[in-house]
Amino acid sequence: MLPYFIFKNIKSTDMGVMVNVLPPITKAARDVNKITIPGRDGHLTQDFETYSSTVKPVECTILDISKVDQISAWLDGSGEVIFSNQNDRKYQASIINQIPFNRIIRKVYSFIVIFDCQPFAQAINNPVITLTAPCGIYGAGNHKSKPVITVYGNGTIELSVNSTVIHLTNVSEYVTIDSDLMDAYKGTQLMNGLMNGDFPTLEVGENAINWTGDVSKVEVKPNWQWL
Repeated sequence: MLPYFIFKNIKSTDMGVMVNVLPPITKAARDVNKITIPGRDGHLTQDFETYSSTVKPVECTILDISKVDQISAWLDGSGEVIFSNQNDRKYQASIINQIPFNRIIRKVYSFIVIFDCQPFAQAINNPVITLTAPCGIYGAGNHKSKPVITVYGNGTIELSVNSTVIHLTNVSEYVTIDSDLMDAYKGTQLMNGLMNGDFPTLEVGENAINWTGDVSKVEVKPNWQWL
């Protein structure tokens, strides 16, 4: 299969864009600060436990120069991008370069588009996992993820995800705990006042999910991700 990318839900081949070189598969750099102390060998490292964005260039050619305006309008701004050499995941990305279209031979034009990608890639296949009894779920990806968990029940509920314990009070029908947004809500109504505890994360590998109280089911949208 020929290499391709998908940006803003549009596939490069559908735009008449041929991909010559996809970006290499790279891990985002960890944000650290090296501290040098006079008179001491080496350095100390201050680790912020965060990661930098990654720059991913794609080398392309087109045969139909009449499509330049259409391609330029498409390859602009921000959106989700999928590369065919990692087609099970997507990146949030912005295009950060001017795109010069250079003729290399008669009727063939080349260009490079540079995607500035957030450090984590998210799973394209991200189905909701429904639990009707406490159990474990197995984490995909290679880095902890920030799930969206909806607890269906009433009254006082205690939910635990691995070592994180969340106390919920006065639940009526359901409440959603969104670790990405760091909010608890029911529909469009914020419910942070019902929640006491940290927002949970899912680890790579086995994750134990337990609860007590009047709970009929728990739905977990895992949001698996990779560095």
